[in-house]
Amino acid sequence: MRSHAFLGDALLPYQAAVTAELARRTGVELDATQACGLDELDAIAAGEPALLYLCGLPYTRLRDRGRAVEPLAAPVSALDPAAGARYRSVLLARPGLAGTPLDALRGATLAINGHDSMSGWVLAVGSGLPLERFDEVVVTGAHRASLDLLLAEEADAAPIDSMLLAGERALDARLAALPELAAYGPSPAPPVVLVGGDEALAATLRAVLAVLHEDEPGREALALGRMLRLDPVSDADYDVTRACDRRAAALTP
Repeated sequence: MRSHAFLGDALLPYQAAVTAELARRTGVELDATQACGLDELDAIAAGEPALLYLCGLPYTRLRDRGRAVEPLAAPVSALDPAAGARYRSVLLARPGLAGTPLDALRGATLAINGHDSMSGWVLAVGSGLPLERFDEVVVTGAHRASLDLLLAEEADAAPIDSMLLAGERALDARLAALPELAAYGPSPAPPVVLVGGDEALAATLRAVLAVLHEDEPGREALALGRMLRLDPVSDADYDVTRACDRRAAALTP
């Protein structure tokens, strides 16, 4: 069975390790997890059954279009265990804006990874990000690209996935210089989903994901993404995502 990740390269080692543990524990033949872009999602969802690491926004849109996609589990960050299987959109600023409050910005440039990104646009805008502070919105195509613009002081602020940010900070010490202006959410964390499979397979995978943290190999896999555990989730958990998507739609070009 194929395995694809849509959440950025910083989390790929953790996702690949979780997939390997699933294969070892269940006996299901799973390919190594491959990073993909959202432009590939529809084709992947239309093919053979696959395990996907997917943001909640494309998950809900895919499911609401009638695709056979089932959420299995969502991660709990080891850096914020009290939040449970939820995350935030963190509005970061360029280093030169350290100490500047958000309401003091005027004529700023906002970098986003895309208008179809939950953490990079929908969650922030749907939760009250003051777009009137920004004269320009630049689409970068990736959270990492937005971070690079901030580091180069070529953009003033960017909304970033809090879980991905934890992974990026572990790889790049320069990111500690980027001040946090605000945080939006929380929202249900990006789920591990099964597309095109049956209920029995979904139940097997969900049960194994839920206990990965109970032994050392599982904890080591989760630790690669700064994750504490994976909590079982259902489609209803992502109604929050759907509501935020509706609110943001009026402000999305």
